Amino acid sequence: MFTPAFSRLLLAAGLAAAALSPVALAQRGGGRPDLPSGPAGITLYSDTNLRGAAVELTGDQPNFNTIRFNDHARSIEVRGGVWLVCSDGNYRGQCEYIDRTVRNLGEIGLSGAISSAKRVPYDKGPRSYDIAFFADGNFSGPFLGFDEGEANFSKFRFNDTASSVMVNRGTWLVCEDADYRGQCELLDASTGNLAAIGLNDKITSFRRYNVRREGPWRRPVVPAPAPIRDTRSGFEGEQSVFFPAPTYNGRRINDGSGAATRFCQSMGFYEAAYKAPGPVLSDVVCR
Repeated sequence: MFTPAFSRLLLAAGLAAAALSPVALAQRGGGRPDLPSGPAGITLYSDTNLRGAAVELTGDQPNFNTIRFNDHARSIEVRGGVWLVCSDGNYRGQCEYIDRTVRNLGEIGLSGAISSAKRVPYDKGPRSYDIAFFADGNFSGPFLGFDEGEANFSKFRFNDTASSVMVNRGTWLVCEDADYRGQCELLDASTGNLAAIGLNDKITSFRRYNVRREGPWRRPVVPAPAPIRDTRSGFEGEQSVFFPAPTYNGRRINDGSGAATRFCQSMGFYEAAYKAPGPVLSDVVCR
């Protein structure tokens, strides 16, 4: 059920991310072979496992009373498109995106409880991704989905935009600044309101967090300014540590985006204050 990372989807679709708005990025991308690819349509069944009385939809239906199927559906066959199904009329109440057949709607809390459905302008469902960021609260508005972390949201033109996050798989560290700096919070479940954790319209970077490898996460504390002494060859701070050749499990660490800060945080520091350029991390100063 995993998709490639979002950047690879953009390449497959031949899109230039820098030239697209968040809406365009959310609405376009490469295809997925495991999702239905035919004309948009769903069939709702009164019983689980696609059995019982059935109703077919190929377009929006704001009120299931008009088709005499209100609160009847217990399974859905998706033949094409991504659909928003809701417990109340006019697409209100509890709503879920679906992009594949659901044989038991109880799995998403909507068994015998669907009153409206419409096709949404996304060719990917948020649940296809390990984590999805939404521009609006309650998992609505344009969204971007990912399977891997990103050290800077700016290249997707989605910086400081997210108001809610859907976490489908894994534990994630989300931060207000690039390279996983600034205020960070650990998420292992979806949140429909990022304001509740002080990150509404503030997320700039995010990455997976491996509790087994990195240990219980503790909110980083910005080090207090410390006295600085002058030396003939430069300045030596009392709150920093220099690592000339960082390694992980005995191997040098590739110098990818945000790698230095990730290394410093794994060593219990707040961030990387400096790193030398090169293909692997070297001359890293952590504070």
